[in-house]
Amino acid sequence: MATMTVLLQVQRQLIDLLVASGPETAMSAGAPVPVPHYFADLRATVAMIFRSWPVAREHASTPCLAAAIDAEYASRVLQAERLLNTLGKKKTSKPYTVPPQGCLATGAALDTAAKLLDTHDPGDARGRLAPLVQRLREADLALSTWLRRPTWISVSLRQAVMDLPTGRRAAS
Repeated sequence: MATMTVLLQVQRQLIDLLVASGPETAMSAGAPVPVPHYFADLRATVAMIFRSWPVAREHASTPCLAAAIDAEYASRVLQAERLLNTLGKKKTSKPYTVPPQGCLATGAALDTAAKLLDTHDPGDARGRLAPLVQRLREADLALSTWLRRPTWISVSLRQAVMDLPTGRRAAS
């Protein structure tokens, strides 16, 4: 029951942003951003979640939603491993950036991403996202750079996930 309540809540939140009479901005990583930028931030955050899993597991709203991402992550790891044995450019990052096919995994990923982004404090946003970014950089530097490129995410998310100077890295 708790999982269904969470999924209905995140669905309502996203629908409210998409209706014609909806707000022009949404909170993302400590600042209001235009709604289209919020959806770009959600997409980037979902990819960060999948590529850095299980780092974000503590942000899943229910054990059922965490288990759904566990299963989706395992599937993506297998897809990426299969790509290692192909000729040409490997594209092993691709399995982590495509949307989930299952409804439960989609809802779980969107809920977790929305929770990570939902803060009015830029410092809090950085604290929430720093462990994901650190793991992402360790696992896939090219994807880390691609997901955090300035033309793809909002200014507030970019500030939350930008690299800290040496010696100031957030604790993992």
